Amino acid sequence: MCIWGVLYLFKKLSFLILVFLLFFNLAVFTAYASNSINVVDDMGFLSDSDIQELQDRIDKIKDQFRLDVVIVITDKMNGKSSMAYADDYYDYNGYGIDSQYSGLLMLINMKDREVWISTTGRAIDIFTDGRISDMTDKVAPYLSKGNYSQACHKFLDDVFTYAYSGVPSGQYREERIPDFYQKNPTYWQKVSRLLRSWPVYVIPLIISIAATIIITYSSKGKVTITNKTYEESGSFVLTQNTDQFLRESVTRTRIDTESSGSGSSSHNRSSTHTSSSGRTHGGGGRSF
Repeated sequence: MCIWGVLYLFKKLSFLILVFLLFFNLAVFTAYASNSINVVDDMGFLSDSDIQELQDRIDKIKDQFRLDVVIVITDKMNGKSSMAYADDYYDYNGYGIDSQYSGLLMLINMKDREVWISTTGRAIDIFTDGRISDMTDKVAPYLSKGNYSQACHKFLDDVFTYAYSGVPSGQYREERIPDFYQKNPTYWQKVSRLLRSWPVYVIPLIISIAATIIITYSSKGKVTITNKTYEESGSFVLTQNTDQFLRESVTRTRIDTESSGSGSSSHNRSSTHTSSSGRTHGGGGRSF
């Protein structure tokens, strides 16, 4: 075969390879476009069009506010609480924008019928306890009725509203157990709370004192050793008795009147905790 024939075959083969790569890249792009990264529905509650519409809204929020937004619907909790599952899903699946991994995730936990919002980075300061409480209160009625699409859209409505408003005036962070788990503690949270409560230590002390008193009286008041046992008769005589005033001490205790609900304090406060990855998260939730 002459050199011209070889060049002709090479050109033809190159053209076929180019066409193949073009169609292959188009297929990959189409598959990528039809699969959502930020909306994960393990239950099949959302249609493909629902997922795509939600993803489009999330992409706009990400571009405008530099906040990642994730929605997860599942009943496979792997033995974790809603808070721990939401935090870990966000941390270990590569979500987050900027060096603080800023963003938030709404978990719809169908196993325990709970909705939980986990926040990270700048989202912790924007979405305070009060705002999260308002968001979950608005979402819960839709979830109770099985209207999952509307619940997700309502969530994104509030994400846009609060992200646009920014960090509220007077906002602060406080490391504490979220209110939802104060009201609905897990077994280990109950144990931890019990160990930190004063009755655990006071009650055994009271029992010990009571037992000592009972044993003392059960001996019919017969005390064999007194001050007379080792004291010589008449060796101690009290000649003067004086009362001397030393000083007066007044102790004042501040009574905390802040509400643990969604009052003014919670609207400024962002409760934080540390997830298994070591990152700081905010968040809150409720049952539905």
